[in-house]
Amino acid sequence: MICTAAAGALNASFQVAPGGNAYSAAVEVADGTTYGFWDVGPLGERIPRTVSNVSLRGTCGNCSFNWVDPYTMNFTKGNYTVLYSGGILENHLQGSFDKPYRVSITLPPGLYVRNPVLGMRSPGSVVRENGTSLEIGWNATRSFELRYYSPEREELLLVFGALWLVGLVLVLVPYLLERRGRGKGP
Repeated sequence: MICTAAAGALNASFQVAPGGNAYSAAVEVADGTTYGFWDVGPLGERIPRTVSNVSLRGTCGNCSFNWVDPYTMNFTKGNYTVLYSGGILENHLQGSFDKPYRVSITLPPGLYVRNPVLGMRSPGSVVRENGTSLEIGWNATRSFELRYYSPEREELLLVFGALWLVGLVLVLVPYLLERRGRGKGP
């Protein structure tokens, strides 16, 4: 994949692996010299993101780079695509950028985001079905967050909801019958 400088937002694409425990990414860098692998914590702090299989592609093909530290790479100024892979914990994928990006995340068959109780997407996302997979996209965002789930979790939610309703009926019906009986009087 060769990076091209975008007129507006740059592109970042993430492909979630079957099972949802890992991803591969391709992120464009325009006129840059460094790229860091960081997440943003709840207080805005930088949290290192462990990645593997890092490569840099550009007009030079597979381009060379150096590591400044374990989470930051540097290279000759230019336009590139940074390719890497990483792990996903608890079906939760997030990222942040220093400028607006067009982000697309492809979920394999069997992973979903539409149920708001189980899944979550940061604002501005659009969900499209692409054959058997789902593609979630943001047009120009500096950060994204996605939590997805499997059909088994949705079934567990339905079972929990059904059990909760049955318990509510078992408690509420005797109470209402007793109250109704008291209201008639002798």
